[in-house]
Amino acid sequence: MKILILYTYNKGLLSSFFQELSMKLSLEGYDVVNFYLKHKTETFIQDGVSFYGKKRGGYFRNYLNIYKIVKQTQPDIIVSNFSYVNPALLFGSILGVKKNIVWFHTVYGHSRPNKLKIIIKKRFLKLADLVIANSEILQKEMQEVYNMPSHKTCSIAFWTNISNHQSNSDLLYRERKENVLYIGCPGRLVADKNHALVIKAIAALKQTTNKTLRLYIAGNGVFKNELQQLVKDLHLEENVVFLGLLDVSEMIAFYKAMDVVVLPSFHEAFGLVFIEAIALGTPVLVSNAFGALDFIDRNRFPLQHMSFNPESVQDLCEKLDPYVTGNGLGSSYFKTMYEATFEKDVIYNQVKTAILNKNMST
Repeated sequence: MKILILYTYNKGLLSSFFQELSMKLSLEGYDVVNFYLKHKTETFIQDGVSFYGKKRGGYFRNYLNIYKIVKQTQPDIIVSNFSYVNPALLFGSILGVKKNIVWFHTVYGHSRPNKLKIIIKKRFLKLADLVIANSEILQKEMQEVYNMPSHKTCSIAFWTNISNHQSNSDLLYRERKENVLYIGCPGRLVADKNHALVIKAIAALKQTTNKTLRLYIAGNGVFKNELQQLVKDLHLEENVVFLGLLDVSEMIAFYKAMDVVVLPSFHEAFGLVFIEAIALGTPVLVSNAFGALDFIDRNRFPLQHMSFNPESVQDLCEKLDPYVTGNGLGSSYFKTMYEATFEKDVIYNQVKTAILNKNMST
């Protein structure tokens, strides 16, 4: 059986997920092909998986290259995500692929596509045999926004390989100071990521504690100027540091350097940064809009201790206060949460069941 997986191939951890998934399927005897569009054309074999990269071009050229790879490889199953979805569904249908699967990552509230885009997406999704969503929230949206039948949807989490990477970076190397709380906030600097809430919380907490608060913001984006202006307006120049875009090695150093990481997004279909942080045992405070929270056993790991309303500065301040006073949840709590919730072999078997056998409606 041949499986064609289309995704963005790079050094990022999401790419690493699909690479390892492909390798695991290959080790079980499946013929697995990975395809991606990038800045150059290349072909190679890695861990038993065939990789085909084509130079990214315009709309029609990209569609043509996806048509060619489907025709060339003649897969039994296609799995696609992001910008690969529409052409993979179209050409898989035209060329008679037995099973065409979409892995959907983006929650509706994050990008708020216009009505025309929703109509177009609905038409393409009618060609899908199964849509895998990364949370119950997103699975529900696939049914309500895009009219996908429930038996053609399922929700499956990601795992992360961040613990397999080494950090050779000296970024944020520091001598521990007892009266300083190091707070991290990673993510693209766009309005929906809601960094402004964390900055405002720092300003509020600064008025009530003698402890020095230091916020490190990792990422770049169009909202950077607005955030820098907010820092100036609140007189937090000595408390907030913009680190820019970090690679995987630097992100590991970032997570390990923080006393607590705050993830304040208004909408997050899953939230890879959340599982990356807890996999390394970094304490996290997370917006209650994160889809990854759907998979957590709330009896064992009560969310009220670690989640907050992304609309409320006061709520975030209350959740940060135990870390200010040195009474926050410890590293082992979060590492145990990761190991109990996002166990690789369990997730792999869920994925394999979904794409190879029957639908996993819930």
